[in-house]
Amino acid sequence: MKKLVIANWKSHKNLTTIEEWMDVFISKLGKSLIPGKVDISIAPSAPFLSPVANDLDHGVTISSQDVSPFPPGKYTGASNAKQLASLGVKYAIVGHSERRRYFHEDHAVVANKVTQCLEAGITPVVCVDDEYIAAQAAAITPEEAGRCVVAYEALSAIGTGNNMDVAHVAEVTADIKELFGPVPVLYGGSVSAENVAEYKAVSDGWLVGTASLEVDDFMALVTVVAGF
Repeated sequence: MKKLVIANWKSHKNLTTIEEWMDVFISKLGKSLIPGKVDISIAPSAPFLSPVANDLDHGVTISSQDVSPFPPGKYTGASNAKQLASLGVKYAIVGHSERRRYFHEDHAVVANKVTQCLEAGITPVVCVDDEYIAAQAAAITPEEAGRCVVAYEALSAIGTGNNMDVAHVAEVTADIKELFGPVPVLYGGSVSAENVAEYKAVSDGWLVGTASLEVDDFMALVTVVAGF
């Protein structure tokens, strides 16, 4: 199975910088053998999902950074899963630590988002940290849990430049697979081209933040993942 790499741009880019990033990325990717070796997905902010999706090529997919926990209806400001699916969104990040911290999302809200995604044909990427893996798994039905991708994002490593010890990532990955089932487990937390190779034996992919913001950094990372 190919490794999955999701570029999470968070709220860093505008339309101009996205167009510049995509132009360089598509040009470089098209001249490489990377698409045959790695599954790549780009997660821009919600306003830019459509323009990024229109520019994608070489099998690269589009991901959403979030999704509404509610179905279509009277929910002002919400982007529901069916709307995202109509744009071609393949993955949706749910329960990211920043959503939990700044938007006060709990395990039940995340579970509702999982349901909405799966009903719309989107694969949810459920983010967890050490202390609440079991609680989050318990909030999701076993049938739905087995259809997720899970991202282990070590809060102490996110944006710090201090990536998590590989042995610990291996232990947590095993715990996640025991609780969710044999699902793909990504690692996220200061992952970069310099350290991503360390995790290739223990992770099914990576949720990449800072190292995805500059196209050269991201291309360097996926090149290592592809084994070139």
